[in-house]
Amino acid sequence: LFLASYIATPNAIPKSLDDLVFRRLGFEPTKPIPDPPPIGGLEYPDPLEVAAPIALRAVLLLGLADELGDELKDLALTKLLQDVELPIARILGDMERCGITLDGAALSGLSKAMATEISDLMSLIHADVGHEFNINSPKQLRSVLFEELGLPAGRKTKTGYSTASGVLDNLVDAHPVVSRILEYRALSKLQSTYIEALPKLVNPITGRVHTTFNQAGTTTGRLSSSNPNLQNIPTRTARGREIRRAFVAHDLDWSLLAIDYSQIDLRVLAHISEDPTMCEAFAEGQDIHTATAARLHDVPLSRVTDEMRRLA
Repeated sequence: LFLASYIATPNAIPKSLDDLVFRRLGFEPTKPIPDPPPIGGLEYPDPLEVAAPIALRAVLLLGLADELGDELKDLALTKLLQDVELPIARILGDMERCGITLDGAALSGLSKAMATEISDLMSLIHADVGHEFNINSPKQLRSVLFEELGLPAGRKTKTGYSTASGVLDNLVDAHPVVSRILEYRALSKLQSTYIEALPKLVNPITGRVHTTFNQAGTTTGRLSSSNPNLQNIPTRTARGREIRRAFVAHDLDWSLLAIDYSQIDLRVLAHISEDPTMCEAFAEGQDIHTATAARLHDVPLSRVTDEMRRLA
């Protein structure tokens, strides 16, 4: 039913089954379903406490089945649900149960190295300014940059001038401390968001990280993942690529295989539109984004940088 609703109204994605019931029927179940007991624990919920809220939702969802079935039939989308989305849901369920192995030792070593880098950066920043201050405090950072160093202030917020990365990017040439602050922020985020957080998400029984794939999470039809988001592991920096390499195959004699459709959507677009520039780029085996960047910046293909390609 959740997938049926998603297919029928992709621009109004419900956050949960309760939200789906509320959106479709205008009814909000007040009694929540109790949380499941901890894995490996000895406590079990009272069956009577669990049965009532589950039975209520079952009745409400059954009432939605006919409505959504008719809606998909009118939209000629029944085949999409039955032949595409439901089989994919089973595959994603298998993937979630399987999980992925994380090299804890590699992350531990990376954590120590990053901690040293962050500490060294902090010392350099304090030396540039001439005294210690809390780099993570927007108020103190604002005072140091715009009052003590007299750097040109940018966008003003309710609490004062912004110290957001977009603002600091424009001040990199104004003082050496700015680039160090940006690097400090980037490393600190990698440390807290990935290097320290990922090992805590390893399941104690399976020894693996089990993400949740959100099949009905985007209006474009793409998958997303959460807890943790394994589709957002950084790759643009050397440290980010080291974090990605910590995801390994289960056995030493196994390998992880990455398969890419190579811009299939743009290839279909080139075929349908018959755009000569796109067709030429694909026919000659060029990377379409590099080719676009070359035209955008009026430079040869050999002079296109990674940043130019990302912009293109």
